[in-house]
Amino acid sequence: MTLITLLISILALALAVLLYLKRPRELLLRITAIILIYMLITNITLRLTAEEAKTAPIVLIDHSMSMKNHISHILGTLAKLHQPHESFFFHESLLTKEKPDDLGTYTDITAAIKEASKLQPVVMILMTDGNHNFGTSPLSIVDELDEPIYIYGFGEERPRDISIIDVIYPVYAYPDDTTEIDLIVETSGFPRGRGEAIMQLVSGKTLATQSFPLSDVPARNQLKYVYVAKEPGTTSLKISLTPQSNEASYNNNQHTISLNVIEDKINVLYYTDHLSFNTKFILRAITQNRNLNVSAISRSSVNRYQDIEQRSEVTTLPDISKFDVIIFDNVSLGALPWSNVSNVAEQGKGIVLCGFLETINARWREILPIDVLGSTAKGVFRLQVSEPFSVLTNERHPPLKSIQRIVGSKQDASIIARADNLPLVGYRVHGRGKIFQICATDLGTWHFLQHGLREHDFLHYFLGDVIRLLSPMGKHRRLVVNSQRREYAIGATIDFSLQSYDRNFRRAGGGDFFLVADEQKIPFYEVGEGFYEASFVVKDTGTLHVSAQGQLGEEKLASNEFDINVLARAVETESRLNRVLLNRLAEATNGRLFSPKQTDSLILPEVAKKQVSRVINLHSPIVYFVVLFLLVADWILRRRRGIT
Repeated sequence: MTLITLLISILALALAVLLYLKRPRELLLRITAIILIYMLITNITLRLTAEEAKTAPIVLIDHSMSMKNHISHILGTLAKLHQPHESFFFHESLLTKEKPDDLGTYTDITAAIKEASKLQPVVMILMTDGNHNFGTSPLSIVDELDEPIYIYGFGEERPRDISIIDVIYPVYAYPDDTTEIDLIVETSGFPRGRGEAIMQLVSGKTLATQSFPLSDVPARNQLKYVYVAKEPGTTSLKISLTPQSNEASYNNNQHTISLNVIEDKINVLYYTDHLSFNTKFILRAITQNRNLNVSAISRSSVNRYQDIEQRSEVTTLPDISKFDVIIFDNVSLGALPWSNVSNVAEQGKGIVLCGFLETINARWREILPIDVLGSTAKGVFRLQVSEPFSVLTNERHPPLKSIQRIVGSKQDASIIARADNLPLVGYRVHGRGKIFQICATDLGTWHFLQHGLREHDFLHYFLGDVIRLLSPMGKHRRLVVNSQRREYAIGATIDFSLQSYDRNFRRAGGGDFFLVADEQKIPFYEVGEGFYEASFVVKDTGTLHVSAQGQLGEEKLASNEFDINVLARAVETESRLNRVLLNRLAEATNGRLFSPKQTDSLILPEVAKKQVSRVINLHSPIVYFVVLFLLVADWILRRRRGIT
């Protein structure tokens, strides 16, 4: 292609000479235009070489907090130098010849190099630990630099330190269950020996001790602990590493975790004034649930009661405050055998109301989620699900034939389903407890139709989830997201962990979840059964609102929420040598990285003129304009002579 272009260009030049030999001005225009067009087509560049004077070497001295133990040594070394040079001090925003009184809080190596490069030194000497934490990376400007950078790196490469990197454990546990806890420990700077990790109760009682090998190079160890909780409630465990001498930091040697130990079984009381078709299916649904302890009582006559399951008379009614959830089905609310029902709800218990409710007194009218009258309505009531809950989803459901006559609902009630735009299923918070109301009077018949339509035990799943919602379990989330800290610097990578649990709060996998960080969504990846991980790089300062959501099977789950404070930048506390950054910077600028001991033999190059090459690329608007101008000028001259 290049040869064809060259031949065509030569032919065009020959024709131009032949046609314009007697008109030198027009010939010059034509030849110039043909040459420029040829150079544009073949992408020819022009390289010009010139001599450029360079200034004396510049020494850049990092005057930030992490360099405070090295500045005196640097100044002593520079005082011995007799060769011409200029010294500048820098930290996050300062480049000055005078030594500042105070140490900088942060380090901006990039800005210091860019400012020094404007002086065109023959070489730059950079004395730093490489703890760059302000502004863009210095590697982003290496293509703009003409001078080599020789670097003297200060700080420990392998500081002595042992630290807790992560603790992996289930958020929930049951009494007498074996709970596995994984501890990730990192060590460096210890040529030999063993470390010790101790797990204790917060009271100080030691539960287990494990040892791990210390290492000279950075290395990680995973230790496994086993803990068996005995009592329900929140159990806090402290894991600590036995301190080693001269560690870089002792702040990373302890970590406290909290286990939510859940009551093994939920205590449920079922009570009805009238045995009905509802009773049969409700009791079958809740008694087959192995996570429930069920007591079932019915009124047999005035002031006489019987145990439905045992078919025996109950001489003393149980204390309802001993139950987590109470189900009232087909009852007279104004004549219940317990007078403290509403008080029990305020104290954190759950109440389920279903079937036909009679004698609704003023106290009950005040606390019911859905306002009803003491009569029924017959017809065909088609269900519309407002907020999917458990197996009550947006799918088609059989109609209801009989419901309690409904007036309306409380403003703070959560309505799950409606029938003919009337609230039918809903709940509301009362004190520290919840009241759940189902306004279907023929719940047993409706369950029977559901079973025929869907071929599953509808009430078994639905009532099981209602009971969990109202019980102490309902205060726990089945999706739990967490991060190691609540405060990070801008540009840092935050690692999030997520755990998903089934309805019985056993860890369950196979979920599809994503992290919500303000308006961004990041997918989680499952790394173990019911355990997921995601990472997020923070790019803006401020408060980051974090949560997670997604699906576990057919269920939609939402996690806990928390805020992360994103700081403008990290405060310098480390004195480690960032060898990776400094080595890459030196190599990219044809320089070299030296150790602090080599500063005693520092010799600076003499000031000299330097051959500088400039590359001119013809693909620019000016060149295109010149070509166009030449062609237009040629056309004008031809028109004047009457040639088209």
